[in-house]
Amino acid sequence: MKLEARFTSRDNSLFKLDGTEVPVSNADVVPCAECVPDSAPSEGGPFFVKVPWTQVGLDEEHYNEEFLAIFRDWLKVLEERNLYAVVVPEADSDTSTQAKKEDLTASMKHCARRIKDCASVIGFAIPDETDPAFFKEELGAKHAQYVFFSKNPAVLSDGSVVRY
Repeated sequence: MKLEARFTSRDNSLFKLDGTEVPVSNADVVPCAECVPDSAPSEGGPFFVKVPWTQVGLDEEHYNEEFLAIFRDWLKVLEERNLYAVVVPEADSDTSTQAKKEDLTASMKHCARRIKDCASVIGFAIPDETDPAFFKEELGAKHAQYVFFSKNPAVLSDGSVVRY
C-alpha cells in the first residue's frame, strides 16, 4: 500500500502540500514509551517521537514486533484525529562500526515497514550515527512520501532535509 505525500520540504522547512509552512522548531517530543493508543493526544503536533534502537530491536533476529504493533496502533489513532508524527531514532547501542551503523538503519527500515500504512507519519529524523544518504535511500525506497529531518548542520546542507 503506497501512501500519498501529505507534506513536502524545501529550504530546510516543512510544508503542507497547499504551501502552508508547518513550524516544527517547538514541536512536542514524545518518548515512545508514552505511545499507547489510550494516551494519544487529541490535538497539537506534529509530534517528534523518540524511538530507541533497542526498543525496535538491534537486528532482524530480535525485532520487537509487540512494540511495533502498539506503536502502529498509536499512530493510527493520530491518523483518525488528523494529527502527525515524525519518528526520531535514538542510537542507544554501539554504532562504532560500519556494520552496526547499517544495523541501525536496517532496524529503522523495519520500523518503517511495520508502520507503512500510517498516514500520520510525516517521516523520520536521520540519526547522526548513520550515513545520511544511505539512511534516506533505504527508507525512501519504499516510502517516497517521507520527509527527512535533522539537527546536524552537515546534513542540513541538503535543503530537502527539515531542520527541527
